[in-house]
Formats: sequence, C-alpha cells, structure tokens
Amino acid sequence: MEVLIQNTPGLVAMGVLILGSAFFSSSEAAFFYLTPSDRRRLALGGRAGRVAAGLLADSERLLTAVLFWNLVTNLVFFTMVSITGLELRRQGHEAEAATFTLGSLLAIILFSEMLPKSLAVLGPRRLATLVGIPLAAAVRLVDPVLPDRKSVV
Repeated sequence: MEVLIQNTPGLVAMGVLILGSAFFSSSEAAFFYLTPSDRRRLALGGRAGRVAAGLLADSERLLTAVLFWNLVTNLVFFTMVSITGLELRRQGHEAEAATFTLGSLLAIILFSEMLPKSLAVLGPRRLATLVGIPLAAAVRLVDPVLPDRKSVV
C-alpha cells in the first residue's frame, strides 16, 4: 500500500492518459460511425458541428491523426506502467508488480478502448459535435508531420 501512495502522482498521470486514450478512441468510433445523413446535419449545425463536418472532409487525415495521438498516449501510459512495475520489483514486491502490470493492461483495454467505443456509437453525432473542436486542434498539431497526400500520389 505504501508503494502505491509513493506513486500517487504517476498513478494520477496514468489515469489522465487513460482518459486521453478514451477521448481518441471514442472520437474515432463516433466520427466513423456517422451516417451520410448525420454528416449533412453536422454541416448545417452550429460551429462545433461544422468543425466536425470539416474534419470528415479529409477522413484519412482525421483517422491518421486520431490513431497517432492514441498511439502516443498509450506508449506513454505503458512506459509509466513499466517504470512503476520495475520499481515494485526492485523493492521486492514481485506479486504486486505482476498484478499492477496486468491490472493496467486490463484497465486500458476496458476504459480506453472497449467502453468508450461502445458508448460512442450510441450517439455518434452528439459526440462528434462535442469533441470536434478539441479534435480539430489535435489534428492541427500533428499536421506538420503528416505526409502530404499530393506528394504520395
């Protein structure tokens, strides 16, 4: 128990990373579950809906950015899991290290992949409207490193 208390900042950071991964996973599911009718309604809606519709105008760019950020988030998460697990082992807590590592794997699968995607498809248009603006910012951040499709063709 004392080891977990010592690692509270890292555990909080891991929780934030799970939420970040859940954001990108649910965004992916919501955007790519939209029907053509949903897309038209988004384009005719308010600013957030128009932003979401704009992201869908280049769906390959959107998907690449979402997968990139989800991968980065998950890599940082598993780096932190590894560091914490190794520290637990170094302190002689072999069973706790194994339990922590397995629990972390199950937590990220459940709380950042399965649950967010399952919930996202229940109301994809509403979720796309809610996440459109922050997702557009995330896409813009990664734009400089994305390949230019014109140069690939």
